[in-house]
Amino acid sequence: MKITSQSSNELVLMEGSTQGMIVGGALVVAGALVGLFLHKSTPMAVWISLGMTIIGIAILCFSSSITVTANKSTGKLSYEKKRLVGAQNTTYAIADVLRIETRKQWRTENSPPAGNNQQTVPQQVLVAQSVIVFKSGQELALDHQKTSSSMQMGGAVLMSGQGKETAIANQVANFLGVPFQEIMPPTMGVGINIGGGSFTIR
Repeated sequence: MKITSQSSNELVLMEGSTQGMIVGGALVVAGALVGLFLHKSTPMAVWISLGMTIIGIAILCFSSSITVTANKSTGKLSYEKKRLVGAQNTTYAIADVLRIETRKQWRTENSPPAGNNQQTVPQQVLVAQSVIVFKSGQELALDHQKTSSSMQMGGAVLMSGQGKETAIANQVANFLGVPFQEIMPPTMGVGINIGGGSFTIR
């Protein structure tokens, strides 16, 4: 996510998903080309083409963009979420916002085989997402879930990719005049923010 404009009275934040639409569109086109040019040479080309097209259409349908506009003069917060197959556009009172949170948690993912090892290895990946929490208990996502890259060095793990998102969420909280809370996973250990990333010691 990024803040596209900010003045003393108005802040506009955007979380784009043009990348998802580009990838989805490319898969649909590539699937059609594979089916068109390779269907005679190999029978599997039809299935590959169909699979690529279905995945591309799914990515296009579920990709979304978020635009949040907070205006202190009107006391309103506009939240717009666009998808290829629909849009959500709602308005809230800034006074109803309780806080901004960035939630981090560990998620287990299987890493691809490397070298002679033919087995996938479960790996802990740090996932983060920022949300607006209202006094009513309602929540709105400020961004999509993001994973950080990691590199293990002995007993330390170097994490990167989420420091910027956390800083932006904190900036939104400051503009709205509400608390900012960063919720860390219980097993994360001690983290040190260094130049847009974080250095975690376990």
